[in-house]
Amino acid sequence: EADSEALSHREIVSILPQLLTAGNETTTSLLSSAVMLMLQTPGMQRQLRENPQRIDPFIEEVLRLESPLMGHFRLVKRDTQVGGTDLPAGSRVMLLWASANRDEAAFTSPDAIDLDRSRHQLHTAFGYGLHLCIGAALARMEARIALETLLARSRELSLAPDNDFRHVPSLMVRGLRRLSLVIEPA
Repeated sequence: EADSEALSHREIVSILPQLLTAGNETTTSLLSSAVMLMLQTPGMQRQLRENPQRIDPFIEEVLRLESPLMGHFRLVKRDTQVGGTDLPAGSRVMLLWASANRDEAAFTSPDAIDLDRSRHQLHTAFGYGLHLCIGAALARMEARIALETLLARSRELSLAPDNDFRHVPSLMVRGLRRLSLVIEPA
């Protein structure tokens, strides 16, 4: 019966806080990484200013290179093998988006930003399949709007000299501790 698979009231209430807060830290990490990579990549700021339609593929490259979540733990449901390694049922594994997104077998020049990369959304920054992040479209939209606004309201952006580009110490989240900018208003 379909009703037997419905979430209980208690399950729904337990999920709500995660849905309400899930994108806060990850979207902040995505935005700071996007600005950092834009300013560290020669000519990228100019290219995005002159061709705003390139912001979407740029965001996909940022997600691939600096995934806000580095991975997730999963429970192996049945005996399987991955890359020649046996994984018995009941094993816990950590799927590392950061590693998969730089796989040379999947991406040509995996450490470079390539706005002409075919199939930009092939990365795993938002998970995959059943475990795909339900906020993926919202995060992409927020990042695009934020970058468009930042570029439209400034004439030039640069990194302040006090940046050290250290990340928050975390096994799961990849986010800068801080990002200092010099903004020349439009």
